[in-house]
Amino acid sequence: MPELDGFLGQVMAAMTRQLGAVSSTLRVRNFEQNSLPLEFVFQDGRVMAPKEAKYPQDWRTVSLDEQRFVLFLDQPTAITSTLDPHSPIPGEHRAYLLGLGVKTILIIPLVSGGQVNGRLTFRFVEERDFHPEELEIARALSTQASWAIQLIRLVQAARQSAVLEERNRLACEIHDSLAPSFAGIAMQLAVAEEELTAGEGAPLCRVRLAKKRAEFGLAEARRSALSLRSTVIEESGLVAALQMLVERSNVAGRLRCNFRSNCIPEETLPVRVQHELLRIAQEAISNAIRHGKSTVVTVTLCWEAPNLILQIKDNGSGILRTRLEKSEGIGLRSMRARAALIDAQLDIQTGPSRGTRVIVTVPISL
Repeated sequence: MPELDGFLGQVMAAMTRQLGAVSSTLRVRNFEQNSLPLEFVFQDGRVMAPKEAKYPQDWRTVSLDEQRFVLFLDQPTAITSTLDPHSPIPGEHRAYLLGLGVKTILIIPLVSGGQVNGRLTFRFVEERDFHPEELEIARALSTQASWAIQLIRLVQAARQSAVLEERNRLACEIHDSLAPSFAGIAMQLAVAEEELTAGEGAPLCRVRLAKKRAEFGLAEARRSALSLRSTVIEESGLVAALQMLVERSNVAGRLRCNFRSNCIPEETLPVRVQHELLRIAQEAISNAIRHGKSTVVTVTLCWEAPNLILQIKDNGSGILRTRLEKSEGIGLRSMRARAALIDAQLDIQTGPSRGTRVIVTVPISL
């Protein structure tokens, strides 16, 4: 998260200047590997990556399984001198610091929820002691860094959870849509084989039916593959992504999908809005084909300031009003939830044998 990374950099800069240090480093704990990889270095008046700071590769990640690196983490602050040959700093690292002119090191563990989640280290080119007030201010600022790190972890966990939930939903959708297609194909080919062996029946008709099922299965697979491409919006934009979705949904002789759009201000549309609209369109097309038995689907994206309007219209069997009101199954809950995420209005116009029209209206502030 760039915003929180920037905040951590500001905390490092403020603490380094407050303490009069020549430079500082921030390590953030990797709990899976039980290590402390180096995240940032503050030197020459700015925050930079370890590579830019030319920090030795061998010391960019330290293992907490080694006791010598745990020594500095069991107390609020630790002060050590690089001039002391008995310093707990490993010899090679101490030589590196001496080469930079560093004589004193101040280490502050970053603690949150009772466990260490990182470490701030400040370097000084003179031998020095610290007033209690200095250390108190440093610990107070380090607490803010700890909270920022914890917030980053929570956001990353939430994002990972959302990704897993989306992948699970897609896995279920792929299974539900492709499994019947392949089962039908296998059944038709098995019957065709029996008829060929017996020299009776119409095996060619069976093969043709299997071919049609394969075409529908291929269209479903293409739509699902597009859903799994998380960067499709960033790479192509909403209009091109919708065009791809429609093209991949066509099945010659069975299903015709059309797409129309007017002058859409894509460059000003939030990526989140584009992403959710694409997924709603994907869900609506899938419903029209799998449940509505549609033969024609038309997708329209229209800019009517200040609203962006997405419409998916089909000529299928429609949805019962009672089922629609309860948002039962067939992706209705998913579409409503996605619309709510972008403050959009979702309107579904349908009825038995009347087809379905899904209209999403998103207010956009330019």
